[in-house]
Amino acid sequence: MTVSTVPVAKSAGADEPARPTPAPRGSGRAREWWLGAALVLPALALVVTFKLVPLVRGVITSLESSSGFDGGSFAGADNYTRMLDDPMVLTSFRNALLVVATLPFWVVIPLVLAVFIHQRAPGWKFFRAVYFVPYTIAPIVVGIMFRQILAPDGPINASLRAVGLDPLAIEWLNGRWSAIFSLVAVALWSFFGLGVMTYLAGLSTIPDEVLEAAYLDGAGFWRRLFSVVVPMLRPTVAYWSVLCASGVLIWLFPLIYALTQGGPGDATMMPEYLVFLTTFQFLDRGYGSAIGIALFVFVALLSVFSVRHMFKEGTRKPR
Repeated sequence: MTVSTVPVAKSAGADEPARPTPAPRGSGRAREWWLGAALVLPALALVVTFKLVPLVRGVITSLESSSGFDGGSFAGADNYTRMLDDPMVLTSFRNALLVVATLPFWVVIPLVLAVFIHQRAPGWKFFRAVYFVPYTIAPIVVGIMFRQILAPDGPINASLRAVGLDPLAIEWLNGRWSAIFSLVAVALWSFFGLGVMTYLAGLSTIPDEVLEAAYLDGAGFWRRLFSVVVPMLRPTVAYWSVLCASGVLIWLFPLIYALTQGGPGDATMMPEYLVFLTTFQFLDRGYGSAIGIALFVFVALLSVFSVRHMFKEGTRKPR
């Protein structure tokens, strides 16, 4: 007796694992968007609270005429037109331009020291150990310290007299030109360590073989610096230039306060220090805010120009 076997049809997918239902494409993108927003929101809140709101408030206050901090009346653009006839404001911005003109020293001196340290020149261990120390000292402390050093009977003048250079032993902080250049020199001493560290970070990306090849070809230090290092560090040099161009106009307040307080006369008066005097000593809050907004526009224009130049330098293809 033959038993016929009838094959039983299996249901589709009976023995196969169930495939997960793909999530909608939009849900993944939405999740990434919310995650990015959550990460950015704290920084955005800080910027809005401590940058944007004070800026808007400063613009509003600059349009008011006020005496003290009790309140003020709307004055329109009177504070801004008043600045055009104020010799102290014009002098402070002229001094600011003079400080900006010293930027080549802010750019080149840290670069030279960084190259010395990177190439292990004689004394490089000493400079590597101490180059960043001035930057760690509070600017107000630096100002108090150099006020004693630059005094008429201070260590610098005593050293000059000891080696027979009596004509150079001047009152550094009491001369019209010597005061502002002394201020710039102290600021440079205080902040150059940050520039050295920035350049050392950039130099670490240059292969040692490139510098060794230039040395074997007979290139001296300055030839290697300007023909090899600077072209390869163009983005780093541009970055530090931008930082200095915008920073020298807002870094100097504690040094001015401790060293010269804007003197002698108006020789070291800067817009940021004039804002302080106008607002907190003369209690002219509206006019002080107008000077502050003018300084903001001045620094913003300088920064935009520097950033555009940095972008062009960074994206320019080497020949």
